[in-house]
Amino acid sequence: MRRILAALSIVCLFLIGTSCTKTKGPKEVCFYFSKSTIKLGDTVYLFNCSKNMVSNLWILPDGSTDDSRHSAFKPTGTGTYSVWLRIGGDYAMTDTIGKSQTFTVVN
Repeated sequence: MRRILAALSIVCLFLIGTSCTKTKGPKEVCFYFSKSTIKLGDTVYLFNCSKNMVSNLWILPDGSTDDSRHSAFKPTGTGTYSVWLRIGGDYAMTDTIGKSQTFTVVN
């Protein structure tokens, strides 16, 4: 019985120790669009493939923001649109890096 309790204690300590660790390594911003050119009236989907982040913030072309892992945007006109993704190493977004990319909307 003591061996079982000792083994369970070790497993519990391991699980507690590994579940509270921060992300390791440098943050790396990565995202891509469902399509780089879309037709007017379509929605572009934004996929976050960033590494070693705790939180993220999309800054969409209309100025709105979204803190979902992935996002979407439906443009109201033709042209080139910029999207920003900022990622942070903490939930307060005090230590962030960002990246901007563009997509095009045609008739």
